[in-house]
Amino acid sequence: MSLQGRVSRRLAQLRVAGQLLVSRRPWPGPPAGPSGIRGSASPGARISAGVRAWGAAAAGRTAGVRTWAPLAMAAKVDLSTSTDWKEAKSFLKGLSDKQREEHYFCQDFVRLKKIPTWKEMAKGVSVKAEDPKYKKDKHLNEKISLFRGDITKLEVDAIVNAANSSLLGGGGVDGCIHRAAGPLLTDECRTLQNCETGQAKITGGYRLPAKYVIHTVGPIAHGEPSASQAAELRSCYLSSLDLLLEHRLRSAAFPCISTGVFGYPNEAAAEVVLTALREWLEQHKDKVDRLVICVFLEKDEDIYRQRLPHYFPMDPCGPAGPHSQL
Repeated sequence: MSLQGRVSRRLAQLRVAGQLLVSRRPWPGPPAGPSGIRGSASPGARISAGVRAWGAAAAGRTAGVRTWAPLAMAAKVDLSTSTDWKEAKSFLKGLSDKQREEHYFCQDFVRLKKIPTWKEMAKGVSVKAEDPKYKKDKHLNEKISLFRGDITKLEVDAIVNAANSSLLGGGGVDGCIHRAAGPLLTDECRTLQNCETGQAKITGGYRLPAKYVIHTVGPIAHGEPSASQAAELRSCYLSSLDLLLEHRLRSAAFPCISTGVFGYPNEAAAEVVLTALREWLEQHKDKVDRLVICVFLEKDEDIYRQRLPHYFPMDPCGPAGPHSQL
């Protein structure tokens, strides 16, 4: 059999094996000459070009696999029925933000741009900070938000889960996040083998609008918290923010960690949280777009509205003039 015949047979075998695209392609050859007719080269030159093309295909089979990758990703994974968290996580990573919306557990999700910054919200806050703890920084005031609502519906890069040490779900916000994300979240959490108090671990978000979930375990404090418990609560936020940087995420939403059944006093927790976020932003403000304090109870919203001006002070008169209430 001639060399060209052997090459043609080998190309046919590769197509059958799925290593080359099935669609027909012109046989490689020299570009058209002045007359516009291909194939003006000698038969030997055409055979040589064919051999080179076959060699490139054989040597670049990995590239051939990459050619097929988008087609493989096009096969949808049903997050409601899938039992393979690795497959689902890989599938979601290959989707655009718009494509991910099809897999959200809810349709009334909240985009980050719909959450006002503290700079915007402070215009309607009637509390003045006569002696703020920190200096005014307009840039920082654009990086922090206070939002009252369901954290599972926030479309941010990551939401933080106030988890228990098992990471397998529980009550309060922990249970809500696991139910909204679906059982694949619990399956991945099972591989993390628990989490220590004050530390944090990260998983995919699955059916959540958030791409990731950062799980952190807060201290249990019934009554006045000790200094070590305050340090553990602070570590919950800082460990979560470390993961944010490590994974190059730009936005995160935090619940009120430890203030539920773990018993940490709400007012004392807010002081720890605002100190940690303010000091972290002073060092890393250019590495994030927004940090959202997400509260569910009206009393927590009131607490943060009262304390935010002390940690993120605004102009005393505000943009509306001397009669603006700030």
